[in-house]
Amino acid sequence: MTFQPIGSKMQVVAIGGGGGATCVLHAVVSFAASRSAVIAVTDTGRSTGLARQIGAMPAPGDLRATIAAFAGDRLMAEALNHRFDGAGVPALEGMAFGNLLIAALNRLTGDFATAIEHTARLAASTVRVLPVSTANATLCAVLADGTRVEGEFGVRAPGKPPIARLFLHEPADAYAPALDAIRNADLVVLGPGSLWTSVLACVQFTGVAEALAECRGTVAYVCNSTTQPGQTDGYRCIDHVRRVVEALGPGVLDAVLINASEPDPVVLHSYAEEGLHLLRPDDDEIASIRMLGVMPLVRELVREAGPRRALWNKQDTIRYETEALGTALYEIVTMKGAHNG
Repeated sequence: MTFQPIGSKMQVVAIGGGGGATCVLHAVVSFAASRSAVIAVTDTGRSTGLARQIGAMPAPGDLRATIAAFAGDRLMAEALNHRFDGAGVPALEGMAFGNLLIAALNRLTGDFATAIEHTARLAASTVRVLPVSTANATLCAVLADGTRVEGEFGVRAPGKPPIARLFLHEPADAYAPALDAIRNADLVVLGPGSLWTSVLACVQFTGVAEALAECRGTVAYVCNSTTQPGQTDGYRCIDHVRRVVEALGPGVLDAVLINASEPDPVVLHSYAEEGLHLLRPDDDEIASIRMLGVMPLVRELVREAGPRRALWNKQDTIRYETEALGTALYEIVTMKGAHNG
């Protein structure tokens, strides 16, 4: 892989769900000349699921949230994220206006990517927001006991056997401009976010793993701060990294960023009661990660655990501090650049 001289402005691509990609792209603003988000489209959440039915389209929710997070027009950002209270129309309770807008534009233009592009333009988004695919795909999984589950909600449901394998109900191609962005990036960041239903879900689309292998720059994975019920129960950091390496193929993932800080014990206890356990690697895990051909970078990423967010049928987790994440990501690309030089 080639690398631009250290200190030059870079093209950065974040891959995954809306929350993780937003976190990464905010973090790299000081050293990125251009920022692009390649966003998962297999969500079946409440508002997103209904919008998918209305528009017969891929999941718009994470794309809408990402556009709103980088909107230059603040009123438009609030409008995109505005949720109806269902007064008089119970079916609309919790529906985000932006999801309806994307569904309408999809119907009018006949093209999901065009609908996303128009929405980003209306909001004056400062980053390029791309769907990983324009296919209306269904995420599926085979569990450890051989059971097959369909739909993103089923894949991430808690209380089931561990996920053994992820796949799409029908094979689908990735969106060509998203693949081009990945290939031409100086830094591609997968995660943080749901390992199976955001990060690995994106890799299921034909062409994504190949584009990452062809990427001219550094490919990095940001490991989550905690385990996630229904997806990574009992996982360690090495288990997360191993799953990503298996999905991408050998020699593709250059580095992994792992949190080393430990929040207040009271905060940790409250998360643990909900099945979310802090991820901190030991020396054996670090050695095992290196044996996979991946450079581990363990840094303090959590400065202070903020207020909990109310998420529909999901659990909030310990979030990374923007400046700390940006510093660590820059360290990854400079270390890789120095090594290549």
